[in-house]
Amino acid sequence: MSALVLLGCGYTLTRLALEEARRGRRVLAVTREASRREELSRAGVQLPSLDEAVAASEGAHVVSSIPPDAGLDASLTGSLERRGPSRLVYLSSTGVYGGARGHVDEDTPVDPTSPTAWGRIEGERMFRRLGGIILRIAGIYGPGRGTLERLRSGAVRLPEGGGGRISRIHVDDLVEAIRVVLERGEPGGKYCVADDRPATQAETVGWLCARMELPLPPTVPLASLHESLRGDRAISNARLKALGWRPRYPDHVAGFSALLDAKPL
Repeated sequence: MSALVLLGCGYTLTRLALEEARRGRRVLAVTREASRREELSRAGVQLPSLDEAVAASEGAHVVSSIPPDAGLDASLTGSLERRGPSRLVYLSSTGVYGGARGHVDEDTPVDPTSPTAWGRIEGERMFRRLGGIILRIAGIYGPGRGTLERLRSGAVRLPEGGGGRISRIHVDDLVEAIRVVLERGEPGGKYCVADDRPATQAETVGWLCARMELPLPPTVPLASLHESLRGDRAISNARLKALGWRPRYPDHVAGFSALLDAKPL
């Protein structure tokens, strides 16, 4: 089995690294976060520098989650091109679609006028030039991250009128999507990663509050919320499903129920 090289090992890639290492795979992960390094090291994951990881990427499966604001995409893709990984995946975001509304899929035009989208669009271009597979990922949630944790901390504000539809993806389903495209994705291809049913903030938070017996959070003008919470779009996962991927948590009810039912460690 090819070695797995993970560049920018944060919330999602740490879960992938730990699972693959437990299966006996050689995993190299680049991260500066001390808590993650300790957890990964205990699991037998190697922790090289970025340069050392790239040097070990020849013939390997490589996944990059380094954000564009790090300014490394050009030099990184140049180095990877010289090494020649056997499979390459770049984790992008559905934020590349800017203000697009309604049905959104891989053929929906991206929005290069959006300052938050431009870096991702350029990163996609550079990685696709090497045959990299692009994953455009919807809002990630899971243990310790997402609407549930923000609700518990009192940070959630509901948009007046309920807001538009938002697509999400449970982190475990995202990890499986990465595995699937590493095995069967088309080099240079693009795949949107989202669950089967987008939902408004009002629907999601209302369900969580009812389940947790909490009062609804206060409402605020839609324009005051973060850009990612002001849209109304449904991200299609049809192309990813054509590879054989299926979400374990097809909507927010299934995903958040699993989180609420999980026994604390």
